[in-house]
Amino acid sequence: MPDLNGVAKKTKGRQKIEMKKMRNESNLRVTFSKRRTGVFKKASELATLCGVDVAVIMFSPGNRVFSFGSPSVDSVVQRYKTQGPPPLLTLDLNKVHSTADEVELHTHLHCLSNQIAIEKKRTKDLNHLAKAAEDQFWWARPIESMTDSQLDKYKKMLEEFKRQLKEKRGNLN
Repeated sequence: MPDLNGVAKKTKGRQKIEMKKMRNESNLRVTFSKRRTGVFKKASELATLCGVDVAVIMFSPGNRVFSFGSPSVDSVVQRYKTQGPPPLLTLDLNKVHSTADEVELHTHLHCLSNQIAIEKKRTKDLNHLAKAAEDQFWWARPIESMTDSQLDKYKKMLEEFKRQLKEKRGNLN
């Protein structure tokens, strides 16, 4: 697709990706490496721009430890141990992400529940129609599934049909 200058783009550009664990091990390692660098850069910018102490500790998919600290990881961790965070400023991102996932899952569950209800109603309606057709056209059923009274009716119908057929043949000769 050409851009404003009439030149075709060679890449898709930046796209939103689904937030779930990657299955491809190679892609996961590359993504971790790139994003780790980005997180450390943002932490450094936050420390520089706002004059705050920052520590970031990560374990890679290969179980290696990576850390960044300003002024150092040890000093920030030591300060955290002695002072601790104020209760209202503690933010558990896993809970926030989990809550978002729960809302999304709840919405999906609601949609699926509605679809199930619609399918149940459709099944009920089709069963009702099938029953009505079966009652109306009981002779179209396999003989094995007929009751004795239905078999008697069927026999009488066939005898009547046979009689009418003989009569019609007699009129043709």
